[in-house]
Amino acid sequence: MKQYEMRRIDRQLTFEQCIDVLEAGQYCVVATKDEDGFPYGVPLSYALIDDKLCFHTTNTYGHKLDDFALSDQVSATIVTDVHAFFDKDNFTTTYASVIVRGHLRKVTDDVTKRKILVALCMKYSPEHKADIGKAMAASFDVTETWILDPEEMTGKRREQV
Repeated sequence: MKQYEMRRIDRQLTFEQCIDVLEAGQYCVVATKDEDGFPYGVPLSYALIDDKLCFHTTNTYGHKLDDFALSDQVSATIVTDVHAFFDKDNFTTTYASVIVRGHLRKVTDDVTKRKILVALCMKYSPEHKADIGKAMAASFDVTETWILDPEEMTGKRREQV
């Protein structure tokens, strides 16, 4: 995988700072390439487990599933802390962003699948912890889970000065 030097190196995040952004993010956009060669970006909820992004999907059909089957190479983009402001005659924004590029793999064991589904539920609806088992039982057989094994992770931050 070709790696590019970051143009604004002064805004580059460390690995630990990238993980902080991933922990704070609410969703990511996963980019794939479809059978016609067109890029396809789909917003997904995610959980961070062992510094890896984990997702869930249906197991029936759809554009992203077709793309996942076509190639395991994907990228995921997470952006947080976005605020517009005016600075020295320019409109601009603060932000923190991370791009993770790597290989996607479908989870094939039920223990890991359950771990990912619980992590997703606890991230987005911790107040319903008692209902997780019931919810998983209702949709477990029609749900797939995926892990993005990172090959490259880069992050940038712009703060208001």
